[in-house]
Order: sequence, then structure tokens, then C-alpha cells
Amino acid sequence: MSNQQPYPGPEQPEQPAGNQPPPGYGAPPPAGQPGAAAPPPGYQAPPPGYQAPPQYQAPGYQAPGQQPPPPPAGDFKFEMPQDMPRSMNEVMPVGGFSGIFKTAGLPQLLKISYIIWLVTAALGILFNILGLLGSLVFLGLGSGSAARGFVSSLISLAVMVAVVICAMKLKEGMQWARLALSAMVVVSLVLVPLGASGTGLLGIVAAVLMWLPESSAWLKSRAVGGR
Repeated sequence: MSNQQPYPGPEQPEQPAGNQPPPGYGAPPPAGQPGAAAPPPGYQAPPPGYQAPPQYQAPGYQAPGQQPPPPPAGDFKFEMPQDMPRSMNEVMPVGGFSGIFKTAGLPQLLKISYIIWLVTAALGILFNILGLLGSLVFLGLGSGSAARGFVSSLISLAVMVAVVICAMKLKEGMQWARLALSAMVVVSLVLVPLGASGTGLLGIVAAVLMWLPESSAWLKSRAVGGR
């Protein structure tokens, strides 16, 4: 009798390792339905209306990628300028006085402040030149008070020239120029009783405009972003 090999049956699919269910295996039915797995011993279901406690978060912790809330718009904090000039070249306007009437890129309030500064300086220079000429005439007549008026007009004229320079540096985004202009308003108010024409009311208005939040935010962005 010859040994006949049995006819090979169909190949059985290979079972995945680790007793993992094959693809398409359905998830087990939820508890309470036929075929559902029993809960482990000692398990107690939460009562109706149970809410999980909130996760603990350390004070001051910020999640990755989360930015802190911006400060209020009206929050004002005075800081000394960090861009103080270190040489005379940094005091003078870039490109000289050729761009004195250019205001492109300035915010609206700072643009108005800059124009007021120019008008104030122009009026101050005109009045102080007239004051110097009048003082020279009175000096020729031997008036004793003419010398004091001549000196005060000369100082006030120098202040007006400095106003023009600082106003142009303010237009470039220099915070030290804003502080210097504010100081010049105080100096001009002191010179007025001595007979010199200072910045007057226009200078006060221009100084207020350049310290408003819109102007301060622009100057700060120029300091942070670089020039």
C-alpha cells in the first residue's frame, strides 16, 4: 500500500503576536449590556452629578505657547530713557536739517506734537531775535536793565534752537529727546518772568501730546525694534 499524503487544507491566517485582536475587531460593548466585561472587584461607580476636581496649576505658571495678558492701555510707568546720546554726532539730526518738514511714519498725536514744536520754536526764535535787537538799542542808551534782557533773550534763543534739534530727534524715535523737550518747557517758564519768550502754552500742549499712550507706545516700539 502506498503512503498517500493527505490533501493540504487551506492555510490558516497567522495570529498576531501578543493575543491582539485582528483588524476589524469591534470594541467591547459598554457595561450593562450583554457581553460587557464585569468591573474589577471593589470598583464603585461615581454618583450622579459627579464632577472631576480641577487640575492643580502653580501660581504664575503659563502653559507652553501661552502669552501673558497685555498690560492695560492706560497703565503709565515712567522710565529713564536708555538711548542717551554718547557723542555730539548722536545729538544732531540724521541727515541734518533737510528733513525737518518730513513727518512720514509718525503716529497722529506725535505728528501734531512735532508740528507744534516747530511752530513754537519758529515763533520763539523770531521774538528772541527782536528781543536781542531791542536790548542792544537800550544798551546803547545806557539802560541798566537792558543787559539782563539781552542775556535772557540769548539763552532763550539757544533753547529754541535746541527745541528744533530735540524735536527732530523725537521724530527719529529717541526717548531722551522727549525728556529734554519736557525739561525745556520748564526752563522756558522760568525765563518768562525775566523778559524772554519761552515755549508758552503751545509748548505745554506739545509736551502733553508726546506723553500720551499712543506716542509712548510708538517710542517704545522704536526702542525695542531698533532703528
